[in-house]
Parts: sequence; C-alpha cells; structure tokens
Amino acid sequence: MKRLLLTLLLTLPFAAQAVDMENGKKLSRSCALCHGQLGQGTPGPASPRLAGTPAGYMVQQVEAYINGDRPNLRMVITSSLHSLSEDDIDDIAAYYESINLNKIAPGLSMIPQWPGNIAQGEAIYGEECKSCHRKNGMGKSRKGIPALALQYSQYLFRQIKMFQWRKRVHDDEPDDETFDNFSDQQIESILAYVSSLAPNNKR
Repeated sequence: MKRLLLTLLLTLPFAAQAVDMENGKKLSRSCALCHGQLGQGTPGPASPRLAGTPAGYMVQQVEAYINGDRPNLRMVITSSLHSLSEDDIDDIAAYYESINLNKIAPGLSMIPQWPGNIAQGEAIYGEECKSCHRKNGMGKSRKGIPALALQYSQYLFRQIKMFQWRKRVHDDEPDDETFDNFSDQQIESILAYVSSLAPNNKR
C-alpha cells in the first residue's frame, strides 16, 4: 500500500514527503564504499553517480535490485539492501537527491567529454530521448526521470547495452525497442552529445 501511495505522490517534490535526511545520510555510508562519500560515483561502468538522482527513481531501482529484477548480488550484499525498511530506502533516496555537487564539491562534479559524433548524437537524442530526459539532459525530477547529463558515459553505455540485451527494462516497458537497432557507434554519438550537456562541458 505504501508503494502505491509513493507512486501516486511522485509528481510532488520528494522533500515534501515525510523523510529523515539524517537517517538517509547515516545509512548512505554503506553505499559510499562504491559510490563515494557524496554519491559522486566513479568513472567506469560499475559505480554510477547517485548525487542528484531523483528520489522516486532511486527508490524504484533499489527495489528492483532487492526483488532481483536488476540482478546484482554483490551490491545487494555489500549495501545490506535486504536489511533496509521502506522508510530507510525513502530516506537514502531523499538524501542523495538533495546533494548538488556543483555547489558543494565542484571538483567532484566533472563529467569527462565522451568522444564521438556530437551532431549525430544530438539528432538521435532529440528524436529518442529529449521528451523524457529534457533538452538539457537534466531529466524530470518530479517524474522520477534521471539526469543523463550528470552521469558517467561508461555507465550509460553499459546500461544501453543492457537494454539491448533485455537484461534491464527501459522506461518500465519490458517490450521497449528504443535501443534495439542502435549500433555501438550511434550509442557513442549519443553519449558524446549527452556528456557535452554536463555543466562542466557546456558548449
């Protein structure tokens, strides 16, 4: 019942809901082992940036890990996800959403520019991605849509391949075919454009 209510409230700012930010900060220590003290993540395919991630999206993904819909046993064990209550998950998600690296740690906010055909990537992004992730790549926090421009390109590349391989569901649609016909070169172009939208790479 609580998750149904949460889904209905995702259009409201997460901070308006009853969350304990201090509890979220405390519990995030187990996440920091891989994702960094401020959720900055690491360049690479395995440890994405959590700072600034919409809380509703993070709750959804954490529950997917717990339920096995996104298999990653090592992360589930390392982070002790099964020991977290629903309130704990809400608190952690709210805490990470509140972190603005550009303001508190600009040096940790850098997203490297990904090599590729930016013009081609912009065209594909405009057709396939912009309606959800917005023209500036910053997503829609109130709708739980993550900001691609704040995420490491290596991680995004891996996730797009997971969508292609049907090892991860895109946009809550098991039959989504958005990425099915993209070549690796086209994916590289999309990431070149997306990374150019990062605050430190603004054209």
